[in-house]
Amino acid sequence: MVNFDNTRQAKKIQEIRNKEEESFVERISKKFDLPYIDLGGTTIETDALITVPEADARHALLAPFKIVGKDLYVGVKSPNLSKTKKVLDELSQDYNLGVYMISTRSLNKAWGRYADVSKALSSRGGLLDISAKELERIARDIKTNADIKTAFDAVLTSKSLKQTTQLMEIIFGAAIATKSSDIHIEAQDELVRIRFRQDGVLQDITTFDPESYKKLLSRIKLLSEMKITQTQNAQDGRFTIDYDDKEIEVRVSVIPSAYGESFVMRILNPDGINVGVENLGIEPRLFEILMREIEKPNGMILTTGPTGSGKTTTLYSLMNHVYNPEVKILTIEDPIEYHLGGISQTQVQRDKGYNFLSGLRAALRQDPDVVMVGEIRDGETANIAVNASLTGHLVLSTLHTNSAAGVIPRLIDLGVSPQILAAALSVSLAQRLVRKNCQHCKEQYTPEPKDEKLIRDILNEAVRNGKPIHEYGLSETQEIVLTKGRGCVQCNGTGYQGRIGIFEAIITDEYIEELLNKSPSEQEVRHIAEKQGLLNMREDGVIKILRGTTSLDEVRKVVDLYINNLTKIDKDVSTENSATIFEPKPIDPNALFNNKSLEISLLVDYLRKLENEQRLNPEKDIAEDIKKLNTTINQLLKQSNAPEVFDEKDNFADTHQTFKRIAGDLDELHTHANRDSTIDMSQKLRRVREEIEHHDIQKITI
Repeated sequence: MVNFDNTRQAKKIQEIRNKEEESFVERISKKFDLPYIDLGGTTIETDALITVPEADARHALLAPFKIVGKDLYVGVKSPNLSKTKKVLDELSQDYNLGVYMISTRSLNKAWGRYADVSKALSSRGGLLDISAKELERIARDIKTNADIKTAFDAVLTSKSLKQTTQLMEIIFGAAIATKSSDIHIEAQDELVRIRFRQDGVLQDITTFDPESYKKLLSRIKLLSEMKITQTQNAQDGRFTIDYDDKEIEVRVSVIPSAYGESFVMRILNPDGINVGVENLGIEPRLFEILMREIEKPNGMILTTGPTGSGKTTTLYSLMNHVYNPEVKILTIEDPIEYHLGGISQTQVQRDKGYNFLSGLRAALRQDPDVVMVGEIRDGETANIAVNASLTGHLVLSTLHTNSAAGVIPRLIDLGVSPQILAAALSVSLAQRLVRKNCQHCKEQYTPEPKDEKLIRDILNEAVRNGKPIHEYGLSETQEIVLTKGRGCVQCNGTGYQGRIGIFEAIITDEYIEELLNKSPSEQEVRHIAEKQGLLNMREDGVIKILRGTTSLDEVRKVVDLYINNLTKIDKDVSTENSATIFEPKPIDPNALFNNKSLEISLLVDYLRKLENEQRLNPEKDIAEDIKKLNTTINQLLKQSNAPEVFDEKDNFADTHQTFKRIAGDLDELHTHANRDSTIDMSQKLRRVREEIEHHDIQKITI
C-alpha cells in the first residue's frame, strides 16, 4: 500500500531543495555579473538547442534555450569552466550571445528537449522515418481534406510534447494518402495557411497558429539541411520519407515573405510514375505509333508542354516500357525526381561544370542504348542529342514549345540542320493534364448552345481533315451530351478525382521531311501534320469530354478550343468586314454588326490573334495594333448608334463600365509597347481577353 503522507512529504522536501538550489545559483550569478534564469517555467526552443550538439552541451555543462535571429541565449552551470568557455567562444563567432546562470535542474530540463531534436534527425542524410504502421493508420483514418483538418486541429489542441512530430506525421501521411503532389505552408498576418495540391489544383486544408508554424518550419529546415537562422534569403533542400519499402523524395523551397517564411514541399512519390504508358491517356492510334518508335534502336522522341503537364511521367513511363536487362538506359536530369531501378541516373551540378551538355557528352561514352536528357535548352545540347539519335541511340527529351508543331521550328532556331533533323527526329509529342470526372458523382447534362456549337465545329473540322473519329464511336452529327462531377465525399467536393493526359503528336514522315527544306513556320508544320490523321490536342480533348472522362471546363483551361480563331464569328460576315472594324478611321458599328454577339466575338478574336502572334514572336511591334483595337472600343462606347451592348443605360450599364476599364488597360498596354517593342505582351493581352470572355456580357450577347 502506498503511504500518501510519505509521498507528499518527499515531494515537499524536493520542492524545498529546488528552491534552495535556485536561490543559491541566483546569488552566485551576481558574483559572476551574469543574469540568472529559472528554465522551469521557460519554453526550451529546439531551434536554439540544435546550435550545439547534445554531447557538447552536456560536456560543457550548458544549454542554448532561445534564439531570435542572430541573438542566441545560453544557460551555463559555471562561466569559468574551460570547456564552457570553449563552446561559448565558438558560438560567439556566429551569434550575439546572451549568457545566463542556470541550475542543474534547469540544465536537465533543457537537455531533455534534445530528444525532439534527435527525432527530427533520426536518420542522417535527410531521411525522415515515419513508421509504416503510423502511416497506415493515417491513411485509414484520413480519407478527405476535412479529415486532415480534424486530425491537425486535434494535435494542436492537445498541447502534446510531441506536437511537432505528430503534425509532421499528419502532414506527410495525409499528403501520401490523398496523393497530393505539393504541400504549401504560407505565413499570413495572424494565422498560417496550409494547402495541398491535389490533381494539379490547390485545396485549402486548415489554418494554425504562428508558434506551431515556427517549430514546424525549424524541423523541416533541419531535415532539408538548410540554415535554421537564415530567414531573409531563399533556400532549397530535400529529404526522404522511408515508407512502405520505398523512398519518397521531398523537395523543399523556402522564401521570405511579408509575415515570415513561405515554404513549398514537392512530394515525389514513385507510385506517381508507375501508371504504365498504356494508362497515360494516349489514344490507340498514337499509342501504336509510339510503341513502334520506342522499339527502334535509334531516333528521337521529344515531349513539349508547360511545367506540370506530365512530361516527366511520360518519359519515365516510356523508359520503364523499354527497359530490360539487355538495355542500358542513362539519364541526365535536373534534378533527379524519381529513382528508377536498373537505370543509371545522373544529376546536373552546374556549380561543378556538369550541365546537360557535358552530361550528354559523357553519357555517350558510357555505351548507352537509351539516353534521356531532362531538357534541351541550347544549340550545343540540341545538336549533340540529334547526332546521338543518328549514331545508334534512342534519345528522349523535353523542349519548351506550346505545341508539337513548334518542335521543328524551335530546333532549327537552335541551329540544328534541317537535313539532319529529318533523319533524327521520330516523334514530336505535346501534352497537357486535365482532371478526370469523379466516377462516384459524375452526371450528364445538356450543354449551352454556344458550347454545343464549339464541340460540333471541332468534330466537323476533324472530319474535313480526314480524322477517323468514327474509330472513337463519334460522329459530327451525334447528340452532344457533356459530363461533370457534382462533388462528393470521395472527391473532396471538387467533382474530380485523378488526372489524365491530352496529347497530340507529329510523325516525321516524307511530307514533313520535304517541308524541312523550307525552314517552316509552326503554322506550316501544323497544316501538313493535320493530314497525318492523328488527333490534335483540341480533338483529343473533345473525345475525352464526350466520353465523360473529363469536363469541358477542364479542357478549356489548358487547350485553345477555338478553331482558327473564327469559331464565334457568324459565317455570313465577310473577312473584309472583320478587318474593317479595327481600322482607326471612324466607323459605323450598325453597318458592321448584325447581332448582339458579333462585336464581342470580333474583339475577342482580334485579341486572341495578337496574343498568339506575341507568343510566337515576342519581339514583333504590336503597338499600332493595340491602338487600333482601343480606338474601336472607344468609338463603340461613344457613338449613339453603336450596338446596344455598349449602351451606358439600363441592362448594359455594367458592360459599358467594363469596356471603359478595358479601354484604359489597352491604353496602358499601348504605352508599354511604345516604350519597348520587345516586351512579350501575350500574358497581358490574355488577361484583357479573358476579362471580356468571363464578364456577364456573355449571358446577354452570346
